[in-house]
Amino acid sequence: MACETPKEIWEKPREEYEGRQRVKNVKLLTLKKEFEMHKMKERETVKEYAWKLMEIVNKIKLFGEPFPDSKIVEKMLISLPSKDQRTSLRDDETVEGAFQARQKWKHQGKGNKNRWC
Repeated sequence: MACETPKEIWEKPREEYEGRQRVKNVKLLTLKKEFEMHKMKERETVKEYAWKLMEIVNKIKLFGEPFPDSKIVEKMLISLPSKDQRTSLRDDETVEGAFQARQKWKHQGKGNKNRWC
């Protein structure tokens, strides 16, 4: 061992631990940034995208960092490509339009009934 005094012997493991802890923190920050920046590609399936996200999350968890499933789901929903969002919005508009048309028909029917009586 290169240490000559008890103090040096005591300091050596602490310095190594602190160095390892700094490296761990940097790696965790890098993985978290990678998770946040990862976007679903236009030609990528949801399954492929989820697989890539889970690879990142599993690496984060290997460092002992907790990672809630809700954050993964939120990330997936936010990261949908514009094509999927347009489809979703179109479906919502169709349902909304159908509901409004039905309400309009009900009101017109009542108005016509009262007018003819």
